[in-house]
Amino acid sequence: MNLLQLVLSLFIARVLALALDKIKVPGITAYILTGIVLGPSIFAIITDVNPDIVVNFSLIFLIFYSGLNVDFKGLRSYLKQALFTTLTGAGITLALTLGVMLYLGFSPIASLVVAISVSNTATEIVVVMLEHIRGISDMFRRVLIMASFLDDLIAIGFIAVIKGSILGNYLSVGVEVLKLTLFLGLVLGAMYALVRKYPKIIYPLIVNWDYLLLLSSAMLFGLVYVAMKTGIGEIYGAYVAGLSISMLRLVKDPTLLYEVRVEELVSRMSTVLQFFIIPIFFIYVGARTDASLMVSSTTLLVLTLAIVGKLVGASLPLILKGEYAAGLSMGVAMNVRGSIEPAVVLIALEKGLISTNIFTAVVSVSLITSAAVPLIFRVISEYVEI
Repeated sequence: MNLLQLVLSLFIARVLALALDKIKVPGITAYILTGIVLGPSIFAIITDVNPDIVVNFSLIFLIFYSGLNVDFKGLRSYLKQALFTTLTGAGITLALTLGVMLYLGFSPIASLVVAISVSNTATEIVVVMLEHIRGISDMFRRVLIMASFLDDLIAIGFIAVIKGSILGNYLSVGVEVLKLTLFLGLVLGAMYALVRKYPKIIYPLIVNWDYLLLLSSAMLFGLVYVAMKTGIGEIYGAYVAGLSISMLRLVKDPTLLYEVRVEELVSRMSTVLQFFIIPIFFIYVGARTDASLMVSSTTLLVLTLAIVGKLVGASLPLILKGEYAAGLSMGVAMNVRGSIEPAVVLIALEKGLISTNIFTAVVSVSLITSAAVPLIFRVISEYVEI
């Protein structure tokens, strides 16, 4: 995209996002739609769809923001429930999608990319969706957010594997997973120790907004650099940086200053990201989408597998406890997509691992579920006590 195309795309995307917000449809839906309409497959206003540094930078900030939104207090309180929901929700979706696509003759790599992509739940959209709905129990909110975070962790780890172009080499994949696990454990372990044992060291960095901004940016760019130099990849480095800053919420402070400061950082970051950074990435995703392939048998197949897998899998933990209404509501809510999965398939497309047809199918699933699920969930919440 040249500057003229970019400016026009951002203008249209922001206007459309404002219009769709009136009916509580997330902005990401508007951004992808803008890219599709202005892209080569319809009006061809955006003609250059080759990735550039702006798009890659946008993706880094999107992933960083995903990490910032993680609620570690909820993870500590509801880890078992969230983990069970992720294992059944993502697990059943992944197994169903992978099995059916392999049976129908899709390649193993393409089937795996699609299966992991549609197994994800969009944490950012979940958070926004819950903000618009009142009367939901704290347990339901926290389990939903934490389960979507665990989904993200799987998807972002898979992105790192794709970026390394090592799919198919099982030894290399195993080594890469080990590297990712060690990197995550070392950074978060060090941050947790600092937060819990030495809060006085952190205090001056939190109370002063300029210092907090410096800490956040230094961790983001520093960890991205280290991750790139060690072969882990900038995406995973950005995510771990977001998680590290999010851990500041765990500092024991009766005044809640730390938590308030982190929430303020997330709020300000959200404003900047929504202003132009996130729209750029999703406009680009839309521009890479072939509109003529959106209504196809592949799209219908992937959409059906994604919805059925998540609905059944994410509902299961609560249904087994006899909470049928809450279980169905969880299954519906966990079906919202639209953040990480377009990144997964975009990178896979650019690495030559999947076709445009499959890429378009997954983007279409993201588009449909990001628009429809919040509306459906809001209607359900009005009639069901969750």
